[in-house]
Amino acid sequence: MQRYVFRSPERFVVGTVGQPGDRVFFLQAAGRGQVVTVGLEKTEVTALAEGLNTLLGQVGQTQGIALPAATDVEIDLAPLDAPFQEDFHLGQLTVSWDGHRVFVEAAGLSPGEIRLPESEDELDSLRVGLSIRQARAFIERARTIVAAGRPPCVLCGRPDDPAGHFCPRLN
Repeated sequence: MQRYVFRSPERFVVGTVGQPGDRVFFLQAAGRGQVVTVGLEKTEVTALAEGLNTLLGQVGQTQGIALPAATDVEIDLAPLDAPFQEDFHLGQLTVSWDGHRVFVEAAGLSPGEIRLPESEDELDSLRVGLSIRQARAFIERARTIVAAGRPPCVLCGRPDDPAGHFCPRLN
């Protein structure tokens, strides 16, 4: 069980390895010479981005804090830090606000872990504190990464491969 904490990371990004249709998604947090890589699914990247966006909207409304627009933040477009290996695979994900910073907390099992944990204390975890600008930049990069996948079929909306796909509308 490892606990990774980045109170103010130098970098917190999502990225992929592989070609559209066969991509593997990762979160990476980096700071003070340490890099932590968490494996996750595309749908979890989308859920994290939307959860952060909802949280920022609520913070803006309830706290009266002006939120930066997507065009007002610098988006980290660099690839994932390499070489890397997955420190753990996502099992739980939460976002929160402490009145000053946004927090992303991820927990999961190490690669090769075959037994189910008896408690949450047995999971590896990552806690990252972000400024509002960092959270907005993360959201925009995540949306860009997710959108860079396979284009949807114009008939059924399912992902279309270069070699084609089974389209239920053509049945």
